[in-house]
Amino acid sequence: MDHRLSRLSVLMMCALGAVSLTAGAQDPSHVLPDAPTPNPIPRTAVQGGSIGRSAVPMPTRPPVAMARLSGRQKYALAYRRIVSPQTPLKAALDSGFEMAAGTGPDFQRNGLSAFGKRVGYNGLNISTAIFFDTAFVPALVHQDPRYPVLGQGPVKTRVAWAIKHEFVAFRDDGREMPNYGNLVGLGLASLTANAYTPRDSVGYGDTMEGYLINIGVSTALNVVMEFKVFDQVKTLVRHSKADKD
Repeated sequence: MDHRLSRLSVLMMCALGAVSLTAGAQDPSHVLPDAPTPNPIPRTAVQGGSIGRSAVPMPTRPPVAMARLSGRQKYALAYRRIVSPQTPLKAALDSGFEMAAGTGPDFQRNGLSAFGKRVGYNGLNISTAIFFDTAFVPALVHQDPRYPVLGQGPVKTRVAWAIKHEFVAFRDDGREMPNYGNLVGLGLASLTANAYTPRDSVGYGDTMEGYLINIGVSTALNVVMEFKVFDQVKTLVRHSKADKD
């Protein structure tokens, strides 16, 4: 169990590192409508009969007026995410961590050939997960696959919002629904991965581990998007270049 938790920790670190390193890459969804934005959080809330500022209710839905994605647009979004430069960079970083930590599928641990196989394997894993959780399942159940950034309120409220979205998403019409894109889509991705995973690394425990890792990485990415890490890194890089000039 401890070994499995350590593997989960390594891959979570990998995911966070990948999104940080690739922050300068173009957002693959820029040509699509903006993701729905949740209702504004009131600055005050009723607390024990008086008005206070410490209790901030969490929004339950995005505004009624929002840009909707058609099924074709969901597949277009998945395609752009798959072909984005971020995908091979994430796969390479995942592979480097796996080889250094001795984790992942039972590939050879050393050599460029082994590294290449891991990059291909992880790239296929990432692409499969994107296909199922961004396009296939959301198109079937009429779910918006995009993460709706809260963008305001206390840190704990925003973190709770990011975690909640992993399990509760929004329909195309703005109503709440279970996040089938992740809960079902990432499960399908984990099962599909068995088709190209070395036989020694295929089993119920390995499949469940892959599923939980996908959920954990997806949740971490929600937090990264919620606090706009991409924009912050871009700003730091810009300032660094300006200082050098």
